[in-house]
Amino acid sequence: MNALIEQIARKQHVASVVDLGAGQGYLSRALAYQHRLKVLAVDSSEVQTCGAKKFNAKAMKGGKAFDLHHVTDTIGPENASNILSRWSTHSDEHWLLCGLHACGDLSSLMLQLFAESEEMVALVSVGCCYHFLTEEGEHNGFPMSRALKSTDYRLGSTARMLACQAPSRWLDKKDDSLKAYEHHFFRALLQLIMVEKELAKASAAPVIGRLNKKKDFTSFPVYVKAALARLNIPEDSITQEEASRYYQEYKEKQVDKQMAIFWTIRALLAPVLESIVLMDRWLYLKESLNPLQSATKGVWMWPLFDPIISPRNMVIVATK
Repeated sequence: MNALIEQIARKQHVASVVDLGAGQGYLSRALAYQHRLKVLAVDSSEVQTCGAKKFNAKAMKGGKAFDLHHVTDTIGPENASNILSRWSTHSDEHWLLCGLHACGDLSSLMLQLFAESEEMVALVSVGCCYHFLTEEGEHNGFPMSRALKSTDYRLGSTARMLACQAPSRWLDKKDDSLKAYEHHFFRALLQLIMVEKELAKASAAPVIGRLNKKKDFTSFPVYVKAALARLNIPEDSITQEEASRYYQEYKEKQVDKQMAIFWTIRALLAPVLESIVLMDRWLYLKESLNPLQSATKGVWMWPLFDPIISPRNMVIVATK
């Protein structure tokens, strides 16, 4: 991605880059160190910024200085000019805005910032974590385009979560996929038991959180014990013998296989759902930049990474 950013920056005659959601600064360092670009790495987390500065200090030991600045801040259309002015060397300095796997609404904010900021003349964005997108409120992350807003279209939490799935990885990680199906079966069976024993409601799945995949999923009774502990429910609420009986009963009914089929069909919808989010962003930029579009200025989108390695592989590029 750093090579693509350098290419776009060169074509747009831009030497300054804002890396939004820079995290530990891997992309920022590549842009500054390899391509000699001036980089302002912005992240809202002080922990991430401190970590990035430590990596920078190690890189500087090689004796090669580079123009890289890490700041902890929240940048948006309303304060972008003020923040950029602190780091600009001249009043009409132009910037390229980029973000690699910017999470949820951050990618949407990035597109809005590019569209509304005069200083931003180029954009290179790869989004991520669609399940964190907001769909309500004045500054929602989805939908962005007038085309979808006019229909009052909403994905909903389930569809946003499914959009993050990566069925392309199944063949490459077959064993992990099979284990994931078993874990889904464990969770569903536990909820069934809890509902029947009036420990939970059918309309609200118990929020267990992450368990140890190596230790807590060795068998269904072991999983039940770990889950009850996480939920602060007495261990004897579901005995090990009860858990074993339920497991054998529903295995014999092949419910685990039925769930695998169901989850497979759901996950196969992921590329379709992701395309809705991506097309909404593409349309938003097209609508925002319509008067400016020409043969060399506009909006483009294409796959950039190997989807097996990085399922979120679609890059959106825009220039103005």
